[in-house]
Amino acid sequence: MTCIFCEIVRGEREAYIIYEDEEVMVFLDRYPLTRGHSLVVPRRHYEYIYDVPDDLLARLIVTAREVARAQVKGLGASGVRIVQNNGSDAGQIIFHVHFHVIPFYGEARRHRRVLSREEGEVVSAALREALKG
Repeated sequence: MTCIFCEIVRGEREAYIIYEDEEVMVFLDRYPLTRGHSLVVPRRHYEYIYDVPDDLLARLIVTAREVARAQVKGLGASGVRIVQNNGSDAGQIIFHVHFHVIPFYGEARRHRRVLSREEGEVVSAALREALKG
């Protein structure tokens, strides 16, 4: 079975990458709940949180925290939700462990939509800049 996130990690599928290092990658959700909705994924494939080694799991959540800070600083979010689903009954759709980092701006948008190229370029650039410090 093909894993969309593994394809993004390998550079085989387009994504608006916000951050990457040797173990972790962050990119914008293709169907965002709100402006700046980001995904934090390990480069190596793990289906569930139960499978992720402790040291990598710590890096993932610390990265999620830094992305949340960048959403507040770079996008003006007034709140941030961090979500991680395991199993289809819990809402997991892509079986590559990932954290959703979802910024909110007062009235929360509750319906997913397709991320436009213009929004992807502008938002990913703002978040990359905010992550620099």
